[in-house]
Amino acid sequence: MEEKILTMILPGYKHFGGRQVEAAALKNVLAYLGVTAPHTGQPFTDALLFGLGGGLGLGYFVYASAGYTALFVATRITTEETKQPGFLQATTERLGGKLTVQKSSNAPGVERKIKQALAEGRPPIVWVNPQGLPYPGTPYGYHPLVVFGIDEEGGEVHLADRSAKAVTISQAEFVSAQQGGDPPRFRTVLVAMPRPPKSAGLKAAVRQGLRDTCEQMQNGFGPKNFRSNFGLSALEKWANLLADPKDARGWPKFFPPGPRLYQALTATFDQIENRGGGGSALRGLYADFLDEAASILRKAALNNVAGQFRESERLWGRLSAALLPDSVPLLKEAKRLMVKRRTLFEKKGLAARDEIRAADARLAEIRARMDYEFPLSAGEAADLLANLRERVLSIHAAEAEAIRALKKLAR
Repeated sequence: MEEKILTMILPGYKHFGGRQVEAAALKNVLAYLGVTAPHTGQPFTDALLFGLGGGLGLGYFVYASAGYTALFVATRITTEETKQPGFLQATTERLGGKLTVQKSSNAPGVERKIKQALAEGRPPIVWVNPQGLPYPGTPYGYHPLVVFGIDEEGGEVHLADRSAKAVTISQAEFVSAQQGGDPPRFRTVLVAMPRPPKSAGLKAAVRQGLRDTCEQMQNGFGPKNFRSNFGLSALEKWANLLADPKDARGWPKFFPPGPRLYQALTATFDQIENRGGGGSALRGLYADFLDEAASILRKAALNNVAGQFRESERLWGRLSAALLPDSVPLLKEAKRLMVKRRTLFEKKGLAARDEIRAADARLAEIRARMDYEFPLSAGEAADLLANLRERVLSIHAAEAEAIRALKKLAR
């Protein structure tokens, strides 16, 4: 009888961390496969991969149903994410690579595909529900990660995620993290790069990524009646809703002072600051892409646009700080704890699990207090929303100017 292999760990795997979860997963896989960028001879940066997929974006949505409300602020370009992982697929194919998508109907099916990939020496990318992870996942977003080993005898799965260190969780925890999260549920992808990326192909990919950013920021995404939820129009829409007391979806009515306003403020902060290292709605990451694009395309003017997006990064940082003002102790503490749990995981991985749990417990206590002790009066809440509106409009003005400059250089 053939002996069952209980442990499969890719030899020499040492590629971890990243500033945006999807770009980081692709970066780490390409590095393990030995793929290098033609302009540097070094592994691809996650900033470059982020920009090749279309880079930054903006979307604004509020969902409501019986007993449930959710606010979403998209910070990367919006792509079709149905059966295919649109963002990663575009990035990979623009480099001349191939993304093989594998769907399973359950967690055991995913495990079989992971083992097969590991046996072939290929690190698979697997999508999970970020809310089901035993560590801080991507807030309100897709969360792919790299599996580089399974140890059935020890009941462990070895992962490469946003942490600078390897992450090892139990098989039970890994199965739990695969529950929910449509449409990527039980989805695995394998990356192949049949030929090394060439300089000419990289230049074309960079130009297409630049054009995609400009197109969506200026013209939105999806059906015509839905496009105002994306891009620069979404910033205007959001700004107007922040202080409109008449609109049913305006924040004064939809998020009145109390637990609903607290939920909106913390959810917005989380999505701006904790979707990637550096925060500020991924604007600094995109500025780094533009600096790299300037070198690839030999267009120094792109460095100037990168400077414009660094100004936008500063404005996003000021907006997120204003969402939970330092002048209100409970809100200041919540802000500090949300950033702390992310940075602890990024730096220490699961070695910081106890500290992360303590932060989560304190955040739960603060959230519970909002039901009976919201720290702002109606007047103070109105002033806060008016201030946020002006900050969003400032971001709109800065990014409209930056996108106009970028479009001239994206041809």
